[in-house]
Amino acid sequence: MTSYSIPKTQWAVQLTGPDELRLNTSKPIHRPGPYQILGQVEAVGLCFSDLKLLKQFSKHARKERIGSGIDPAILREIPSYVPDETPTVPGHETTVRIVAVGDKVKGVRVGARYLVETDYRWLPTTNSNASFGYNFEGGLQQYVLMDQRVITSPEGEVFLLPASEKLSASAVALVEPWACVEEAYAVHERTTLKDGGKMLVVADGSIDNKLFTAFLGRFGSPARITIVARESFSLDSIPVVRANSVDELPAAGFDDVIYFGSNPATAETLFGKIAANGLILFVQGGNR
Repeated sequence: MTSYSIPKTQWAVQLTGPDELRLNTSKPIHRPGPYQILGQVEAVGLCFSDLKLLKQFSKHARKERIGSGIDPAILREIPSYVPDETPTVPGHETTVRIVAVGDKVKGVRVGARYLVETDYRWLPTTNSNASFGYNFEGGLQQYVLMDQRVITSPEGEVFLLPASEKLSASAVALVEPWACVEEAYAVHERTTLKDGGKMLVVADGSIDNKLFTAFLGRFGSPARITIVARESFSLDSIPVVRANSVDELPAAGFDDVIYFGSNPATAETLFGKIAANGLILFVQGGNR
């Protein structure tokens, strides 16, 4: 097994209070206990979340003391657990190389490279949850100590992601912010009709029952259809309720709205009838 020469002290940037940063050139490097993991920091990124911690310090929701989810006796064994007014080390976008592990650590290999996953959501604080770089010291230091009992979820997932040697350390550390960007902009809307939902059908002209039945068979069947149309319309398998006008229908009352037509005023009115996470479909039939 690969062995590393580990110094007794290190350089670290510590946050000691609101807007109070200190460069500590002799911060002790703690040797790992039985369940602990020591990583050498290869790269760390900083983001606006770190600025909020800088300004709020102990008032930040993730700097609070853990309230449940782990035995307090375990937390007392971890020198990198730094809640409340205890100085912390920021930096949650971190790439590490494991240089030492305790004899009871499983699944984490000395010499291996990892991206640190940040949020320990099974360990709640009063207003949020425990997190690497907040109430546990982060990566703005040369070495960081983690505890497997903290970073392992109730489902058994260890919050260290193996990182390829083909990527630069900074590229690995950027996974976390890019994942936030992707999550913020990813589309999660339904792409089919809501089975068992409420559907509104509005038609300026006629509807082909056969084609519409095939459409429902392919994309999902609502529990009930409300229809506003000049011509009669019925289905064998789904109750159809007729309404005289769109205006008399409740706001945000329908999971799926289908408009057979192209009248701008009608289309604008229909947007107000869509429920949260609902869909609207325009069938123009060649019109504009």
